[in-house]
Amino acid sequence: MNYQKQSPNSRYVLVLEDSHSRRTISLEESKYYLGRHSSNSLVIHSRQVSRRHATLIRKFNRKTNQESFWILDGDLDGNKSQNGIFINGQKCLVHELKDGDLINFGCEVNASYHLVSSATISESFINQESSLSNDKTAAKQNPNLPQLSLSDPQQQSTFILEGSQLKNSGNDDTFQEQSYLDPVTELPNRILFNEYVSIAITNAQRHQNCVAILLIDIEHFSQVNDALGYTMGDHVLVAITQRLKNCLRTGDIVARWGGDEFAILVPHIKEVENLYKITQRIIKELKYPFDVQKQSQSLTTNLGVALYPKDGKDPKEILTYAETQLNYNKQLGAENLSSKNSSLSSPELSQIEDRLYQALMQKELILYYQPQLNIITEKVEGMEALIRWNHPKYGLISPQQFLPWADKTELILPLTRWILETACQQNKDWQTQKLPSVLISVNLSLYQFYHPQLVDLIDTILTTTELTPHCLELDITESSILKDTKLAYQTLTDLKKLGVSLCLDDFGIGYTAVSHLHQMPFNKIKLDVSVIKNISENSENTALVSALIALGKSFKMRVVAEGVETRQQLDALHNLHCEAMQGYRFSHPLPVKEATEFLISHAPKFF
Repeated sequence: MNYQKQSPNSRYVLVLEDSHSRRTISLEESKYYLGRHSSNSLVIHSRQVSRRHATLIRKFNRKTNQESFWILDGDLDGNKSQNGIFINGQKCLVHELKDGDLINFGCEVNASYHLVSSATISESFINQESSLSNDKTAAKQNPNLPQLSLSDPQQQSTFILEGSQLKNSGNDDTFQEQSYLDPVTELPNRILFNEYVSIAITNAQRHQNCVAILLIDIEHFSQVNDALGYTMGDHVLVAITQRLKNCLRTGDIVARWGGDEFAILVPHIKEVENLYKITQRIIKELKYPFDVQKQSQSLTTNLGVALYPKDGKDPKEILTYAETQLNYNKQLGAENLSSKNSSLSSPELSQIEDRLYQALMQKELILYYQPQLNIITEKVEGMEALIRWNHPKYGLISPQQFLPWADKTELILPLTRWILETACQQNKDWQTQKLPSVLISVNLSLYQFYHPQLVDLIDTILTTTELTPHCLELDITESSILKDTKLAYQTLTDLKKLGVSLCLDDFGIGYTAVSHLHQMPFNKIKLDVSVIKNISENSENTALVSALIALGKSFKMRVVAEGVETRQQLDALHNLHCEAMQGYRFSHPLPVKEATEFLISHAPKFF
């Protein structure tokens, strides 16, 4: 058979790794046998590998008009390996290899397949081995070692041709190892998944890529087993497996992490937006009921997400972070589950979610803007973005009527994204129109604030809209902070690093956040409407507001009075040296056109 050769500037390379060595082989022949026996083209030194474990064959792909390598389980005589081969976490008998594919031989032996540039490779170095140095950094810097440049023009990194000679493992019978595959779902189990994570992070370090780990917990799955039996429970697990596979891209790996938990490895992430899309597909796919014995069985899931290198520098740190996020989200979901309206059935909640999704897609959601003013300078300091639902049947619906339900659905994240994007873009438009620079303020609910993708989402939106970070203000309530002060501090610190302004909203309701105020990196506190409402009725109320204002100023935080409606409230706050105010006394929330006109006028007539 005549093959169309690959480009003379590129080579197919197999990087073969085990616990003792790493070899980089330039694949020049048309066929390779891989296994433990010494007669193989490529000898693998492990008793868990079969004598003839796998075969590599160069074939011509007529669809792509290029040749490529295929890997087969076993040899060409039909003999299969004992422990199988796994490509990107999927057990298979035959597979056409693609650049970046991860290969596991059913044990601790792994490999990766690459298309690399040969421009800088001397022929004398092809398939040469050198002793494996314990100091990887020193090895990379050794000028005597040849290097292979990756052909991807966007990723400049190198492979070093390195390895070490091991003693022949002998030609005994294969040591059987069945613990790498989950018997129910036939997915890689935790042990094998950890191997893939190690390979992916090693490759990511070389390629300067990001890697994502997702842990998925199926809540109360034991109830499914108790109600339907373990056999039907296993059928549900298999169905979950198939749905998860349908959500993933080629090269992504799904594994059985535990009894009711799954793990997903996304080895190539270039943008946070891609991870966001994957998680949304998973959430959407798993929310639909499963048909079991002619019954509809709904499941509740929790996710924990970790991103390399942001959340950890090695496999252990990444997996620990993902588990921490999963456990927190399980706790958060369980505690909020009991507070949901028990009269609202799942079908009703599903209908609300579907209708909100339609509203988002059909652009029925709009933002109004309420000015925040400085009564000394008589200028607008900020605009608070407030969502409204322009319902085709019921007209303008306030957020209090639908946002609490949005928090109970998986739409809360895309809704958060829409609000932030719209608000940031509007502020950018005002700046383009040469209007006075103002803060755009966006409220975050409990679920929004603790979502593991919040910081990355905001970072992406600021980049996309080209809004200067300090022009965005995030309002977080006292109750949200007190939910988990340690995690709240970390999230606030991460947000602060982006350069956004942070405001403690509804301050003064419970007074319990006072002890934590000095630890949190807030720029501003916003006094709650209930505190302002009775400010002028008696001296005790006035003293309380005075103390809160003094407290904020002692921590060098800007103090804003919210819900100012009367002249008496305005005067009382002015006498207490509170300069920034917001409320109906100055303006109701305004649509974009009227908010723009308000900015132009600077609202001097109210003072």
